[in-house]
Amino acid sequence: MEKHLLVCVSDDGTAAYSVRFIRDFFDSPCDVHVTLFHVAPQGGKWGSHNPTQKGKTLLEKTKKWFVDNSVCTESKIKIKSVISRGGIAREIVQEGHKGMYDAVVLGRQTAFLFEELFDYSVSHRVIWEDITFPLWFCKCPQEIPKKDVLLCLGDGEPTKRIADHVGFILNGNPSHNVTLLHVHNAKESNAEDSKKMFVAAHEILVANGLEASRITERIIENVNVDKAIQEECARGHYAAVAIGREYHSKTAKEKLLPNSISVKLLRKLEGAALWISK
Repeated sequence: MEKHLLVCVSDDGTAAYSVRFIRDFFDSPCDVHVTLFHVAPQGGKWGSHNPTQKGKTLLEKTKKWFVDNSVCTESKIKIKSVISRGGIAREIVQEGHKGMYDAVVLGRQTAFLFEELFDYSVSHRVIWEDITFPLWFCKCPQEIPKKDVLLCLGDGEPTKRIADHVGFILNGNPSHNVTLLHVHNAKESNAEDSKKMFVAAHEILVANGLEASRITERIIENVNVDKAIQEECARGHYAAVAIGREYHSKTAKEKLLPNSISVKLLRKLEGAALWISK
């Protein structure tokens, strides 16, 4: 089944991270439709330049690069530009819901110290929205394309949703395998809990068409979940790390010290794309 991705394009150059990841990740023949999406600021914020025209020029340039450097044909790549009325993050969320995309893809720079404490980036704003579609965050890719997906398991519906998303994306994309990861804290759970998580995720992936031979399991004992995920990502050289996330409003404490695993990975994960399903 073909996948339809909304790829957000901005003038900071990070769209190149997204389109390079998509080019490297998907097999030939290409089973992906891509909509390149740009949010232009309201008139006047780019001086005398027409913001809509500048956005379209940027989209056409990105489209040409993708056509010239990937196996996807021009007919599978569309462009769309809108003028911001409620902020860039809100426009992305509205388009994501309206277009019913299989994932919304954003490029992201490596975080600086300021971002570690007060992250006002579009990526950080979008992750806190009440959304129904998966998010992909792509940092600068490695020169040698990586393979496989690290699927991080937890309790509840978010894990089921991200497992379903991973299975859907990898169906028809046989060059990638899946490693199911549970970071086990003996003080909070037992071996039987891990077993149930593996069985549930395994069933979802197989139901999406993945062969059992493409699925492996891994348990790590660690009380620091995000650190354990980062270390496993580096060890296994995965192309993507996938994790579920519950929606909740940002608390006063989280405005300064985010505590969720997905936000910590958004800031700290290097060398792999981050897939989040809410």
